[in-house]
Amino acid sequence: MGEDKNKNINTNVNLDKNFDKNFSLIDETLKDCPDIIRRKVILKSGKKGCFFFVQGLCDVDLFQRDFMTPLLKLEKLDANDIKDIPNKIPVAGLTFPIVIDNLIQDILAGSAVFICEGLNQGISCTLKKYEKRSIQQPEGEKSVRRDHDGFIEDMATNISTIRRKLKTANLKFKDFNVGNVSHQTISVAYLEHIANPNLLQIISNKINQIDTDSLIAIGYLEQIIADHPNSIFPQYLSTERPDKAVAGLLEGKFVIMLQETSFVMITPVTFHAFTQAPEDYTTHWVGATYLRILRTMAILIALFLPGIYIALLTYHYYMIPLPLLVQLAQSRTKVPFPPVIEAFLIEFMIETVREASIRLPSFIAGSISIVGGLVIGQTAIQAGIVSDLMVIIIAASAIAGFTMPTYDMGISIRLVKYIVMVTSSIFGILGVVIPMVTLVAHLIVLDSLGEPYFQPIAPFKFSDLKDTYIRAPIRYLKKRPDVAKPLDKERGKKNG
Repeated sequence: MGEDKNKNINTNVNLDKNFDKNFSLIDETLKDCPDIIRRKVILKSGKKGCFFFVQGLCDVDLFQRDFMTPLLKLEKLDANDIKDIPNKIPVAGLTFPIVIDNLIQDILAGSAVFICEGLNQGISCTLKKYEKRSIQQPEGEKSVRRDHDGFIEDMATNISTIRRKLKTANLKFKDFNVGNVSHQTISVAYLEHIANPNLLQIISNKINQIDTDSLIAIGYLEQIIADHPNSIFPQYLSTERPDKAVAGLLEGKFVIMLQETSFVMITPVTFHAFTQAPEDYTTHWVGATYLRILRTMAILIALFLPGIYIALLTYHYYMIPLPLLVQLAQSRTKVPFPPVIEAFLIEFMIETVREASIRLPSFIAGSISIVGGLVIGQTAIQAGIVSDLMVIIIAASAIAGFTMPTYDMGISIRLVKYIVMVTSSIFGILGVVIPMVTLVAHLIVLDSLGEPYFQPIAPFKFSDLKDTYIRAPIRYLKKRPDVAKPLDKERGKKNG
């Protein structure tokens, strides 16, 4: 409803030399905006003028000292003097918008803008200043032996953070404007001598086709430009860590940043990128390989352990050793539900506790987790609603899922687990095998920015295996992964 107020006002016109006409058009467009300051002045020459800026987005001290005061001291100001303005006003970021719509966008973006009688163009000065949080380690991506800084909601700060880590003229940023209402900036970072220009063109085409009012978070952008929007698996790697973004750039990948968001997206990526943690490259290769194998086994446990247990109890109990089968029979004598219902009851409790611990304040989230994990679980066993071994199986699967370094992939693993639980209750062990084969086939079909999602397994690339399930010594990682089709495949050459 708020957009209808100005729908009949045409601001896509050039400024007129008539000051009153310009002021009326701008003032009417920006009415009911109490945060926009209008300061009318009279120049030394007697001409009328007006300054516009947004309170809270513009540095008022710099505005008065470096922009307003020098303009008011000018003996004359007309169309012939515009070209000399940069020499007379000691401030960077001066532009001279001719179209009123561009001038208004400068005001709303935090710039100070001046219009004057007799001038058919404005004077815009970038004097942005607004509150922003300090740089700190991301809560969701904590690291033991890596940098403890993180991206924030200010894109200029994020760009400078990347620039500080990559002091090379080959680091480039390509900007796009999106959002019919928000007018946000998307910046795509890449290393010119490494990144493949064909992939950059694909990203540009995807972003240029976006038609939306606003992108509130980076997740909106990811869903819009994903190659397979209906797949539950993430096709872009979201992160708040500058070191992960820089590592991606050095492999020839692209980092997509959205104004006013602290998360960035790395593309193209493979499935294995979501199972790797920052510490993998700062610890000894043997320890890093052990952790990667551990995570791989944890993924398999999280995906298939509940389904296998349900299949064995429901259809293949003869495969269970007799002593264990006796214990299982005794523990299930008081349970009134079939194994699949029992498993989903426990999963529901765990998911509820997990969601509550995320939404609640941090100082009571720990208490909720303890209450949910111990009291509710133990009470459910004593009440005969669930069996003790089922609680152990589901808890082991949940803990294994916690080893995923990325939140998005963790959700995907949990969703696939539920499918396996249902099919195993219907088809037995075949209900575990079929989803497993279907999952692998789906991962093979997926791609990220046109590049195969499950490489280097499919298509098989032997040279890239040394940085997937294992992590070879750094001295052997001389070639960049082929996922981004980098122009320069060799690391360490003196061409940066």
